[in-house]
Amino acid sequence: MRFSILQQKAAKSTVDPGASVLEHLEKREEKLRDSSNWYPRASQFLRHLCTQGKNSETPDLSPGELLVQELVEMSVEGDLPQDLLLQVLHREEEESFLIANMVNVAVCSVLVGATMGLPRENLVELGLAGLLHDIGKLRVPEEILFKKAPLSEEERGVIRTYPYESHAVLNPLAGSYGYLAECALHIMEKLDGSGYPQGLQGNAIHPYAQIMGLVDVYEAMTHSRPYRPKMLHFHAVKEMLKVYKHAFHRELFKALLTTFAFFPVASYVKLNSGAAGKVIQTYPEHPFRPKVAVVVDAQSKRVLVPRVIDLREQHVLYVVDAVAVETLPR
Repeated sequence: MRFSILQQKAAKSTVDPGASVLEHLEKREEKLRDSSNWYPRASQFLRHLCTQGKNSETPDLSPGELLVQELVEMSVEGDLPQDLLLQVLHREEEESFLIANMVNVAVCSVLVGATMGLPRENLVELGLAGLLHDIGKLRVPEEILFKKAPLSEEERGVIRTYPYESHAVLNPLAGSYGYLAECALHIMEKLDGSGYPQGLQGNAIHPYAQIMGLVDVYEAMTHSRPYRPKMLHFHAVKEMLKVYKHAFHRELFKALLTTFAFFPVASYVKLNSGAAGKVIQTYPEHPFRPKVAVVVDAQSKRVLVPRVIDLREQHVLYVVDAVAVETLPR
């Protein structure tokens, strides 16, 4: 299925002409208050779902669907709190990385889908599929899932069966959520047939799974795992463009980079002057020229008061690389 079939301009929401400005502002403030604890609520939903899955109970997805509807509304209306985005992009959860990965993939998939212009109903389905995409990993032995050394060939074989487990968990819900089991089964498939478990190619892969698959790779590379450290976002993107060039549609790569930029907000960059700073704003039309708060000067000394530089307005200064905050002078 081509993405053009899904893509259409999302309807612009408007304020009810009969409602007062004060009522609109009150509703917006209430929405923002609810969004401040969205991440922990989504994590708690998944923990409860994990318990149901381990007990072989049919999962109740209605709370998750409500959470995703909130997320979609925030995204489409431009009300997604920056702290939620920062949690998704930078928060580390070594002990519960599986839960964090499912939450992060849900949020990132919705944001990428919104960038592509998918309508609300598709974004809700995409977000719910993202929230549940790795549910089958609950059935993978913990000694494999949390192993800190490289997996053996036999252990990798066990891991590669988990999409079937996800399908088995979600298939009983086919009546109400027919797409979920298929998306979970296809999450690790690649456009060029290099994925698993079925080696599907091209449009045989569910379009939601194609979006989630790219997002999942991005999320996994930019977050730590028990067996390896995380990569900086810029380095992860370069690696993805090299390794997965034929594995995902070009328009998906473009949507991902438009959504999160080469140097996301709160990441750190090094300038050609030798100074380093924290990215505080990005611009889709100028992906390599973010706004930066300089925290280390050209002599590698910490500055007392960060100086804000908009690199769009600079002809001499530019970013040469991403840097880890841990490597900067104290």
